Amino acid sequence: MFSTVNVIITFLLLSVTNAFTTSSHQTTLPRADHSSTMKMSFFDDMGKFFDNLGGGDEESGASSEVELVDGAYTGSKRIISIPAKTMKMGGLRLYCNLYLMGVQNTPEPGCWKASKSDDSEVNLRYVDLSGSIIIQFSEECITVDRLGSSPSNKYLMHESMILNGFLDELNSIVHEGSVSEEKRLLTLPEPGNQLEEARDAISFG
Repeated sequence: MFSTVNVIITFLLLSVTNAFTTSSHQTTLPRADHSSTMKMSFFDDMGKFFDNLGGGDEESGASSEVELVDGAYTGSKRIISIPAKTMKMGGLRLYCNLYLMGVQNTPEPGCWKASKSDDSEVNLRYVDLSGSIIIQFSEECITVDRLGSSPSNKYLMHESMILNGFLDELNSIVHEGSVSEEKRLLTLPEPGNQLEEARDAISFG
């Protein structure tokens, strides 16, 4: 089962890369365009597929033992909390996970290392080990925490770049393209300014 899932994931990553990347060397997912509806449907269907695979995650047991405090874990701090009006959780996680896996060399080669503790979370650990970004998805909201009590100034600058890019991706999902609200991977409750408020909370924004 494990090897089959790996083959499927590799095939999907190659398919997504060939279908959605631009000709530039930067690894980012594209903004929504005339094919936005097809992309949203693709990520929603693939997210449901992986959700239905079931099975345990080898690392999930370790993460469940960590004490929950201000942020997700001991020593973490909540930076951003974005409430959702509606969310196609599986598709949104897949879309954002692929984006976050693709920014590990932003803005410098090897400055981030991405990992997943389970299907609802992506961790980006900084190269100097002074801090990590923890992004979690639930049916009610998306949260971003910083793990590390004394992050370096360089970490904070690079963190702001990653998070501003992440918010750009969420903005394209919420607002861009001719996609009806019921087909969007994420919609926001009124007044709909949650992404702008999130940018204000980012260091060096």
